[in-house]
Amino acid sequence: MVKIGACRGGMVLRAALALLATLFLTAPSQASSPDDRVAALRLVETSAPGDTLAVLYSGDGGWGPLDRDVAKVLAKGGVPVIGVDSLRYFLTPRSPQAAADDLTASLRRYQRSWGRREVVLVGYSFGADALPAIVPRLPPDVRAQVKTMVLIGTGPDGDLAFHLNSWLNRPSADSYPVAPAIEALKGLPMTCIYGDKERRDVCADLPATTIRQVRLAGSHHFNGDYEALGRAVLRAVSL
Repeated sequence: MVKIGACRGGMVLRAALALLATLFLTAPSQASSPDDRVAALRLVETSAPGDTLAVLYSGDGGWGPLDRDVAKVLAKGGVPVIGVDSLRYFLTPRSPQAAADDLTASLRRYQRSWGRREVVLVGYSFGADALPAIVPRLPPDVRAQVKTMVLIGTGPDGDLAFHLNSWLNRPSADSYPVAPAIEALKGLPMTCIYGDKERRDVCADLPATTIRQVRLAGSHHFNGDYEALGRAVLRAVSL
């Protein structure tokens, strides 16, 4: 989740509401056919010639500098990326199954058009909190293609719908605890990356037998060193 102070200023609140209103008008809707479903998601493409396809779910600040830089590092390392703007996507509340269906349609579309088979899943902040609820609902053939999952800046609570409370680091009525969802995926190779100044990251408290842990300098935004973060993600997906 985005780490900001409480939005007490009227100007800040009005600006946030205006942004959300604009995004809501262009938020992806539920579509009928798989191709229509993928087109409606407005995925961000970062192409590369490698054999493995990465799907990167952003934080609830939208597709920002961290996500772009990590995607660029992965692409330079031979891992093409399709990006999900979590702010735009989760403005429409999703059930775990609906989100898994969207991910499945996206993977099948890009595996077909880009000629990739293996898949790695990467999530940052809100996206990291969401993935553990989505992955169990993937069809068995798609789940079998997931080589690894990398979670960055994972919080204690997850949600599949954006609420203004997300920007205040407050769980909603629909939030679920992330740690049990991660532990339920034991057996899937997983890595969590967190900052050594991060106070809310749940991964640091999980057993090393469940998830591999990588600690970097900084807090939720890793001191702005997204190049180093990207390299850590690339190492994790290359294991």
